[in-house]
Amino acid sequence: MRSLLARGRSIATAGMLLAAALGLLAATQPWGSATLLDGRVLAATGQELAGGVTVMALACAVLALLLPIAGRAWRYVLGALAALLGTALVAHVQGARAGVANALEARIAEATGLAGTAQGAEVAAVGATAWPDAGLAAGAVAVAAAAWVLASSHRWPERAPRAARYERTGSGLAWDAMDDGEDPTR
Repeated sequence: MRSLLARGRSIATAGMLLAAALGLLAATQPWGSATLLDGRVLAATGQELAGGVTVMALACAVLALLLPIAGRAWRYVLGALAALLGTALVAHVQGARAGVANALEARIAEATGLAGTAQGAEVAAVGATAWPDAGLAAGAVAVAAAAWVLASSHRWPERAPRAARYERTGSGLAWDAMDDGEDPTR
């Protein structure tokens, strides 16, 4: 458990990056498709159905970049934002998932010129994909990463002050380290 807490920052960052990747992937893939009798395939993508998924996935990526450099107080703020973002992502995908059938009906009507029950004579197959589940998983991973941040960020090691990175233990001057042929930025 102790080694897990020592890697808490890395785990939280990886979790938010995974949520971002899943969200972006879900947004760009087809969530449903309809095959017409003439062989045309009509698809409804996640971006068309749930445009906010892309924005929320990018926000997860930004949070992943901010977490490693944030101070203790900001980690709690970012953790709370990540929890809200993950919850909003799940709610948005769940709401958009219900609109797949309506979007496919609109595409079929546009392609065939038929509406309502008359569309059934022109459609060979209608199917849904599992990509909305990837969007739901992105939200769940973001919430889990947020919970990890809120639960473990108080045990993350503090960053050294910027000036201390360039200080040498001997004389304390970075110039002396450079004179000795050492890299003072290490």
